[in-house]
Amino acid sequence: MFSLSPLEPINYLIIGHLTRDLTAAGPRIGGTAAYASLTAHALGLKVGIVTSWGAEIPLGKLIHIPVISYPAESSTTFENIYTEKGRIQVLHSVAPHLDFHLIPEPWRQAPIVHLGPVAQEVEPGLVRYFSNSLVGVTPQGWMRAWCRCAEY
Repeated sequence: MFSLSPLEPINYLIIGHLTRDLTAAGPRIGGTAAYASLTAHALGLKVGIVTSWGAEIPLGKLIHIPVISYPAESSTTFENIYTEKGRIQVLHSVAPHLDFHLIPEPWRQAPIVHLGPVAQEVEPGLVRYFSNSLVGVTPQGWMRAWCRCAEY
């Protein structure tokens, strides 16, 4: 988000990568930060996203949610390939890690903070900075592991 006006306080902060998901229908925006922010916004919360992404695809429905993005050469990009044996998830690229210093001052007092890593980009220790907030976690990005495979 680029704006000359000051950022307003929010009541729901989500920290995690907006992703580029490669699908048969073409690339689309994804990630916990995208889906959780849309849900919180629909529930009437003032939402802010702190992320890092390459802006390869439009924000779409996120256009009304302020996004602070650390520049990235490329977004974290996933591709899911479905086989008879199950899903293979390919991680094509990973945007930079997200740190506390990237969070704008007016957002640091958000009453609800959601850590939503998808590719180990959010340091679990960030919870220490939000002692006055309700902190929620979607831990999938801390639990995933990838290998460099020559073929599927």
